[in-house]
Amino acid sequence: MKPGPSVLLLDFDHTLYPSTLGTLKAVDDRINLYMQTFLGLGSAAADALRVELWDKYGTTLKGLEELHGVDREHYCDFIHAVEEHHLPPPDPALQAWLARVPHPCYIFTNARTDWAVRGLKAMGLADLLPDGSAKHRLRGIFDIAFMEWEGKPNRPAYAKVDAHVREIHGPGARIHFADDRKDNLESARAQGWTTIWIHPHTAGPVVGDEFDRVVPSLTRLDPDSLA
Repeated sequence: MKPGPSVLLLDFDHTLYPSTLGTLKAVDDRINLYMQTFLGLGSAAADALRVELWDKYGTTLKGLEELHGVDREHYCDFIHAVEEHHLPPPDPALQAWLARVPHPCYIFTNARTDWAVRGLKAMGLADLLPDGSAKHRLRGIFDIAFMEWEGKPNRPAYAKVDAHVREIHGPGARIHFADDRKDNLESARAQGWTTIWIHPHTAGPVVGDEFDRVVPSLTRLDPDSLA
């Protein structure tokens, strides 16, 4: 098969902004509050259940659906209602890096599209949105709804995104995927994608070469070669 174009898929949380920020912690706190409010759990039990379901199902929502029949949209509306000061701040360096990337780019996130859009706007990246004015803008957002609520690291999510990308960019497209979670990247590697681990500040030392690239920030990659 003739090699096709490179396509870059980017996770949002802790990939486009540093893991040192409190943004995702604010979302986790909202998840805990959701379970305390609607399931009647105490704070410690809610936090433990959040982590347990996240580990078992890939997303806490998937577990809550299976076990408690929660409404997806109500859950997402609640957990993403974080205050503005918790959103990631403007990032001119990332904006400049994304503007230099010549390859088609997409967001691939377990969140709903509105959360990613809100975060991108807070980061000063509104003109890179699919309907923005930037020359090199995002082609689209593969969110949890696009994946039919079967989020990363579950394999069907990757198969669906893979099929969509290849339909647009050709069967020989070389897909590069950047994410902060190792389990998400392991599923991407099984799909045959090039893996880029955005190394979180809480992760231990890098051992071996389990992923194709390991960097603390996207801006450390060459925008042309993605190396």
